[in-house]
Amino acid sequence: MSSPLAAQPLKVTIANGTSKGDQGSRTPPLADPADISSPHELTAFVETLLEQLDSKFDEMSSQILERMMQMSQRVDALEASIQDIINGDAPSSSAPSIPPSPGSAASTPQPRRIRSGLQ
Repeated sequence: MSSPLAAQPLKVTIANGTSKGDQGSRTPPLADPADISSPHELTAFVETLLEQLDSKFDEMSSQILERMMQMSQRVDALEASIQDIINGDAPSSSAPSIPPSPGSAASTPQPRRIRSGLQ
């Protein structure tokens, strides 16, 4: 095997454009992967990339949690509306959705199944 190479100073390139996610971020901009010529530069590149991924993950997690909270509030409101309808707090102009029991409707004959096991 060949002898190990001496560590060279890092070549840091500054990116001209900043994306929306980079504003206020503590991570430096990424160098061009083609400019990496030493293990130290590769390590710095990978660390920067991982920090940016971590930042993006935190941002997306926050957005997902916020949307879940909004959906939870909407579901709670829907459940409250359904409970109001069940309790009869809704306008009474609508017809009941539950059909009358077979014993109360004596004039309507109910069909009977034979040999179905159900009676």
